[in-house]
Amino acid sequence: MDCFVRVLAAQAPPDLVVFDEALTACGPLLRHLPPRRAGSYFQTRGGSLGVGIPGALGVKLARPELPVVAFTGDGASMYTLQALWTAARYGIGAAFVICNNRRYRLLDDNIERYWAQLGIAPRAHPEAFDLSRPDIDFTALAAALGVPGRRVDKPGQVPGAVRALLGHQGPYLVDLDTA
Repeated sequence: MDCFVRVLAAQAPPDLVVFDEALTACGPLLRHLPPRRAGSYFQTRGGSLGVGIPGALGVKLARPELPVVAFTGDGASMYTLQALWTAARYGIGAAFVICNNRRYRLLDDNIERYWAQLGIAPRAHPEAFDLSRPDIDFTALAAALGVPGRRVDKPGQVPGAVRALLGHQGPYLVDLDTA
């Protein structure tokens, strides 16, 4: 994640707008692409999941002249992935990065805090938090909804993926392995 965001920050135009729903991976975003002006950085509020993709579409519709990139987690994206179809159908040129750790990591973190507050010894996380069986192919899902993209699972793939993300006319998705 850090490598991807660092390269994105170096290549991004100065008017880039970020929609950050990657709740457990937001450290690198805030480090390399911090909010610099009003209306350039959006985050989810109130603990809801699934607003990253449609939220980015809303920002892009409101400010079509600006480049918009949404970061969301693999679990959160599963709530509203169908919004990619809307992006493809109406040519809404936002870009999307799925931070794919194959878990509902936010739920892992929350249940650990809950157990600690109750004095419950750490234990195995619920199996439902695991998104690895079967592994979700987000680029295939995006393609099925009309949005091209690519998977990034090696650092050497990052520069090309960032160029594609920033240079594509129309919606584009990067499935970023963060596990």
